[in-house]
Amino acid sequence: LGCNKSFCAAYWQTQDVKPDSIHTMCNGESFKPIYQRTISMIPDSTHQNNRYEQAITKKCIEHSGKSVQAVISDWIVKFGKREIDRTKLPLSQAEIISPQSHLCNDCYSKLVGFLLYWFRVSMPKSDIPLEASDRQDCWYGHACRTQHHNLDHAEKRNHVCRPTRGNPNTPLTS
Repeated sequence: LGCNKSFCAAYWQTQDVKPDSIHTMCNGESFKPIYQRTISMIPDSTHQNNRYEQAITKKCIEHSGKSVQAVISDWIVKFGKREIDRTKLPLSQAEIISPQSHLCNDCYSKLVGFLLYWFRVSMPKSDIPLEASDRQDCWYGHACRTQHHNLDHAEKRNHVCRPTRGNPNTPLTS
């Protein structure tokens, strides 16, 4: 699931091999079930690495009175109940991923970014900070390539939205 990478620690631990100077292996903490994970900050890859949108999302979370972990926990429940469209989730076999699925750190960051997109998209405009609530949506939405290198464009247009031009099938994170 996720990225289809092999995780040596997960395999070797099932064989009762312990890491030592001869048997080096990846950290077992890098591969565990979604429901066992915790998070305290928004991943850098969230909103296509758009720092301005990340700052807005952080303000929205703070305004809600919840922690990042609490927001993600709420959205993992919705994800588990299939209340979210998974077609743009940038992980392989997204349809069978559940809160019990094991994901690596990178895939978990992508899932968190995906859930934070839905958190923002589902939010009433009145709950979005004033400096961001009056922006028009960018034609290319979350798939906009300009938002990464042009801060003026990133601030001027909302990128936490669906594309109305270009390829509408672009995943939410890369």
